Amino acid sequence: MNGSDPAAPVSPPPVLSFRHLLTEAVGTFLDEARMSCALTADAIGELIVTLSRYREEGAPLFPMAFVCDDLGHMLAQLGGHDPIAIGIGPRSRATIQRALKQCAPLGQGRWWALYLLRVPEGFAYGVFRTDPFPLAETPLERLRRADDGGPGVVGVLQLADNVLELRGCAGLCRHVYLSGARVDAASPPEVMEELADALTDGVATASRERARGFFKRVLFEVMQGSHGALVAVLPRERAGSMLFVDGIILPRPLDVVGLLERYHADPSDAAATAVRATAQLLRGMMATDGITVLRADGCIVGYNIFVRHPETLASQPSVVGGARRRTFEVLSAALGTELTAAFIRSQDGDVICRRARE
Repeated sequence: MNGSDPAAPVSPPPVLSFRHLLTEAVGTFLDEARMSCALTADAIGELIVTLSRYREEGAPLFPMAFVCDDLGHMLAQLGGHDPIAIGIGPRSRATIQRALKQCAPLGQGRWWALYLLRVPEGFAYGVFRTDPFPLAETPLERLRRADDGGPGVVGVLQLADNVLELRGCAGLCRHVYLSGARVDAASPPEVMEELADALTDGVATASRERARGFFKRVLFEVMQGSHGALVAVLPRERAGSMLFVDGIILPRPLDVVGLLERYHADPSDAAATAVRATAQLLRGMMATDGITVLRADGCIVGYNIFVRHPETLASQPSVVGGARRRTFEVLSAALGTELTAAFIRSQDGDVICRRARE
């Protein structure tokens, strides 16, 4: 006998969960944002986990969500309008789940964002209207550049599957990676910045910032979809490349920057409609198979483009993935000669932008 009682109850093994680590990290973030509250930290942890792969009826949704202490101040800061109160509940995970269920479907297409207002009873939640115009800053962009000492505001946005941004004022930010998301790769906003830079490298200085903002917003919306994408960037003034063997080359490159400048000079309804339509056109092109081809002066050259794969590429052990990844390697090999940049958004959400060396 070893002295143990076989009838004695066995203690359950300790449970290891990332939840307490996440809640602790969010709590530290809230301390820095001057919004300290253990219940709020737990609720935002639930918000992060739920938004990481949020679906309704099987369709992915990407609502922007903001937690605040003063709704009027937040709306002024983020450029929001027309808040609609939906419900109220304690500062709990259940309230977060209910708020998302009732409000997230309203936030499609960047028209509405979710707010969670901290009140004595818990969270009063609802939606507020935003401006989805491609030249208008998003609420999160405005929060990124905010340097405000007023009532606290914290934003949460899914950047890609299992990758989220937790954002406060004065540059306070955390990127949260969940469930095996790669932490060694550049974040989606950094990659979008790089691609937007490549697409506007040949644009006149006076127009460049508007063009960069347009491309960043449109491309980011494309990246949130479930479809993979490829982009090739030609040097300015080029109308095509010997790389391309099939696809649709526009008879005349579409001058996106010219459209943006016409709106800037005369912000009429017609000019605004042209900008919105061009944004939707680019989204549609990038939703097709093949490569979307643009130019370093911001022109759209073609879409549904295909290239010939060298026979040796399929046998290279360094190339992991399917046809899209192999095509990206072909485009990357042409950097500095035929192309100035190449971009891939894989089916599983990874994003990479490579540029020709100066």
